[in-house]
Amino acid sequence: MAKSIGWSMVPVCAGYPTARVCAAHLHIGGRPVTHGRSLVLCLLAMLAALATALPIPARADNSGKITIRCDKSKTIADALAQQQGGPLTVEVVGTCFEHVTVRRSGVTLVAGAPGAAIQGTDSKVDTLTVIADRFVLDGLSVSGGRNGIVVTGGSQAQLRNCAVRGAGSGIVSGVGILFRQGASGSVDSCNSSGNTADGIFLDGSIVTITNSTIKGNARNGVFVFGGSTGRIGVTNDFAAAPNTISDNGANGIHVTLGSLGIIYGNTVTGNGTNPNSPLGRFGVVVVDSRADLPGGNTITGNFASGIAFSKSTGFIGDPGFGLPTVNVIRGNSTAAPSQGVVLSLGSAAVMRNATVEANNGAGVALTGRSTLSVFSGSVTNNSVNGFQLSQGSAVVFNLALAPIPSPPPLASISGNTGTDLLCVDSESSFSVVGPLPLPGNPTVACSAF
Repeated sequence: MAKSIGWSMVPVCAGYPTARVCAAHLHIGGRPVTHGRSLVLCLLAMLAALATALPIPARADNSGKITIRCDKSKTIADALAQQQGGPLTVEVVGTCFEHVTVRRSGVTLVAGAPGAAIQGTDSKVDTLTVIADRFVLDGLSVSGGRNGIVVTGGSQAQLRNCAVRGAGSGIVSGVGILFRQGASGSVDSCNSSGNTADGIFLDGSIVTITNSTIKGNARNGVFVFGGSTGRIGVTNDFAAAPNTISDNGANGIHVTLGSLGIIYGNTVTGNGTNPNSPLGRFGVVVVDSRADLPGGNTITGNFASGIAFSKSTGFIGDPGFGLPTVNVIRGNSTAAPSQGVVLSLGSAAVMRNATVEANNGAGVALTGRSTLSVFSGSVTNNSVNGFQLSQGSAVVFNLALAPIPSPPPLASISGNTGTDLLCVDSESSFSVVGPLPLPGNPTVACSAF
């Protein structure tokens, strides 16, 4: 039956197999229209019908913001593919099962509702890769994939309020958060736990890590590697923002190969759970590098030493940051007797205002021609010796004028099982800058020079 409409109305051709068939049946004012006009009108009607039937691509509003409903089969990759310039905010709702690569600068991925997530489906491909500047991730969970989040190639990223877990296997796989190849940025209020390798891995990068939980990873909690700088527990404005780094298979914090670790205010406990770890099982370990622990750290209950320096230099207590300088190193070496603090292979450090107590083994051990300068603090109630020196090592007790601001005086190096100050060989020695005797009436079996 022919259809008729008024001149002011748009013909509707939906339901006809072709525009020609539609035109053959279309009448206007009771008269058939010409084929040319009918074709134009019907094609316009068909386009209108298709527009209502097909999905509309995601488009940013005037503020540069897009909402992506992953629970409605939308993808972050589609949003990032838009060509318009300027900052782009992608608000994510639901779980996106995809691998995302951010190549444009000024992108923010933010949770649009609780539970927003990106989950990689291929354990050989990183879930979220950032190759751009000014990237922000806020409030999302990122999981699956070879590594969770990878920031690479000189990129800059701020990661906050996130939960991350990588699932891959291999030397540089299974990492929660990986910054590499000159990348920089910050990790704040994130949880990178249960990864098959490291919680956070820095390789040739500069990153600040604050207010985060890094727990139960198979390898290191925080791995500062290959000329990297990690600020761990202190903001770029030198404000305290401590992390909890616990129960990791190897070390809580591992600083190595020409890197620098600035470590303040953290709780580093229970690390070294993997008996087969090839990297050690320390609370904090520094190898061929430098570390500064200005204060505020509580380093307890780690399998091996609480703090270990090997071929490295550093500070345990540094007033130069204007923060409290007390570090507590307690109850470490939970299995066989070891040390609370150990310096080896020509390491050198300054220790002030530290509490080194109740460790299973020596409180402080120096070996391999290492040197420690002690300004203040206490070394007490350790299960073997207080200070234990071997292989031509030396400790200097500074009891005279201390650097400004002046730290408290040395409280005690007594009450240790065994000897409070022991030199295992004749090449090792101690010296005192200031009045004798040493405070606390320690037992001494070591030559003074």
